[in-house]
Amino acid sequence: MTSDYSPNLVTNPKGSAQAAGFSQLAVCGTIMAFIPFMKNVVFTILLFFCASCLLLAGTNPAAQQSLIDAKQQANIFQHDASPFQLEMVFLVQMEVPTRGHLTLKWEADDHWWRRIVMGDFEQTDIRNGDKLYTSRNAPFTPLRIRQLVSLLQLGANLEGLRVKKQKQRDERGVEMSCLQVEGESVRGAQHEVCVNSATHEILSDEWKEPPDEQRRKQYAEYFEFRAHRYPRKLELFVNGISVVTAHVDSLTTAALEQILLVPPRGAVERRQCAGMKHAVPVRTPDPVYPKSASENHLMGKTIAWMTVLADGSVDDIQLVGSATHSMDDATLQTLKGWKFKPAMCGAEPVVSDIEVVVSFRLR
Repeated sequence: MTSDYSPNLVTNPKGSAQAAGFSQLAVCGTIMAFIPFMKNVVFTILLFFCASCLLLAGTNPAAQQSLIDAKQQANIFQHDASPFQLEMVFLVQMEVPTRGHLTLKWEADDHWWRRIVMGDFEQTDIRNGDKLYTSRNAPFTPLRIRQLVSLLQLGANLEGLRVKKQKQRDERGVEMSCLQVEGESVRGAQHEVCVNSATHEILSDEWKEPPDEQRRKQYAEYFEFRAHRYPRKLELFVNGISVVTAHVDSLTTAALEQILLVPPRGAVERRQCAGMKHAVPVRTPDPVYPKSASENHLMGKTIAWMTVLADGSVDDIQLVGSATHSMDDATLQTLKGWKFKPAMCGAEPVVSDIEVVVSFRLR
C-alpha cells in the first residue's frame, strides 16, 4: 500500500529535538514532515539539524524589530561571548516525576561540553570543531531531555518567523506585546510569542505541533548576565500540562577545560557543518492499522528514534514512546523499509538521527 500524499517539509525552528546537542546553539531547530496516511495514520518526522537562519521581513516593522530585540537580549550564546558555565536543576514528567541536573560549559558554537543526569540516566555531549560526540548509558535520549535542551535555546524558536499581527495585553499588571507570527513554509499555523513591552523579555512562546499538540514555553524571573537578560525559570507545557520545569542555579563566567573536549570511549560521533542539509524521506511505505486495534476502536501514538546512514538506509530503530504492542510492532516493522536522501555536509553524505511520531487515529 502506498500513500497518496507526499511529505510536506516545513521549517519548524522549535529546537525541541536537538537531541545531539548545541551545534550553532542559538539557531538550532528541527525540520518537520507532517504526513497523513490512509486517513487514519499520521506520521510526524522530526529531523534534527542546526543551521543559520534569518528573521523574515514582516508586515509590521516595529513589531518585527521587537521580536529581533527580544531574541538578541536573551541570546547568551553569541559568537563573541566569553566562556561561561550554566548549572540547572529540572523536573520532568515521565511515568513518575523525575528530577535531574544539567551542567553546560560553553566556549563557542563549536566548542562546548554538557552533562545531564536524570535518575539513573546519564548523558554527556561534546562539540569539538565539526564533530559532535554523545555518550549515554541508554540506547536513546529521552524525549523530556530533548525538550529540556530546547528550552535552553531561548529565542531559537523565533528564527525564520515574520510578524502577522500584534496585540497589546495586560496580564497580572504586566503589559505585553503578543505577536502572531508565521514562517515562510508554515503559513497559517497558530504561533504566538508574548514579549514584555517594557523590558523586551520573552514571556511565552506558544504554537500548535502536528498532529494534535498545543505547546507553550514560559520564561520568568529574568536576571542580568553580561549584556543580556536570561530567565531563571523555564517551563514547557504540552496540552496545558507542565512536562518540563527548569531552574537556573548559577550562570557564571568560567573557562572550558580543553580536556573535557576529548570524547570518552564508545561515544557516538556525528559530523556537523554550517549549512548542513537534513535528511529527506524518499520512500515511506504506510504502516498497517492493526486489525485488533481497529476492531476495538483503539488509538494511540508510537514514537521511534532511528539513524539515517550515509547511504540513506535506516538503522538502530528504537522505541521511544509506546502506544499498544500491535501499533508499536506495525510502526517498527514499517520503518525498516524507509529510505532517505541522506543529510549532507557540502557534497559529503553524513549520518544523522531522526524521530518519527506515528499517530494511529480512527476517523
